[in-house]
Amino acid sequence: MADIIGSYDYVLETNNLSKFYKDVGACKNVNIHIKDGDIYGFVGENGAGKTTLIRLINGLSIPTSGTFSLFGIPNSDPKIVEAKKLVGAIVETVSMNKGFSCLENMQYQNIITESYKNDEELIAIIEKCGLKYNDIKGRKVANFSLGMRQRLGIAMALVSDPKLIILDEPMNGLDPEGIIEMRDTIINLNKEGVTFLISSHILAELDKVCNKIGIISHGEIVEEISIDELHAKSRKQIFIETEQGEAAAKILVEKLGLKEIKVFKNELSIYDDVEISAVMKVLLENNITVNNFQTRQESIEDYYIKRIKGGN
Repeated sequence: MADIIGSYDYVLETNNLSKFYKDVGACKNVNIHIKDGDIYGFVGENGAGKTTLIRLINGLSIPTSGTFSLFGIPNSDPKIVEAKKLVGAIVETVSMNKGFSCLENMQYQNIITESYKNDEELIAIIEKCGLKYNDIKGRKVANFSLGMRQRLGIAMALVSDPKLIILDEPMNGLDPEGIIEMRDTIINLNKEGVTFLISSHILAELDKVCNKIGIISHGEIVEEISIDELHAKSRKQIFIETEQGEAAAKILVEKLGLKEIKVFKNELSIYDDVEISAVMKVLLENNITVNNFQTRQESIEDYYIKRIKGGN
């Protein structure tokens, strides 16, 4: 397989990848870039195009236009079939037989992927994904919790020794304990060299596990950004309550050269990098009555909502 995939810059790269249903663009000129070792979070509102893109990459849907590559192999190259063998995916729901035990599901996956692992190796994968085999070996999957089934789904994806695992909303419907367990499973597998693409409509979930984020809205990529950059862009804000809002804004622009200031009713919102003491000094010197003031750090969710709404 190493001879087939050769060297590459990105585990997964898309180039203006698009999917239209009649005149509706589910994905429009999408460009994402995932490197070896990334845990890449794909975030967007419900219906933003996340699942459509995942289906395109996994060959479950045919692109209207554009291309993608896996491990440097373009989707037009016949060798893409071999490259896809290095990808494990859970799209929309975990596909397993609920009447089987966890090991029986793993054995079935072992057969269809032609992975030729023995039961001891399959049990080791189950344990690696946070499931205690001796505690569950006699139970049918139908009696598993949702979180246990999600982790078994990852174990099944690992049977073929993938280098990239794609998870579509893996935390959806999980209770807090299940979310923590799923997060720990992903982080531990990533430390062992597995790259992840994880979709979600909740940025706070991805923030705890991902190192890079792709924001998608209405089928289009709004921004690709590292988690460190995302936190840096979540800025401090100054809020000032005054009945002289317009006059106060004008004075601050003139005296302090502020450029990012907004007035809404009786509230002033300042986004410039400025000390609140300097703002208050100017306002008081110019006879602006301040009823209340506070500083607040913009959350990553604030930044996300602002980006998908075009900066407003």
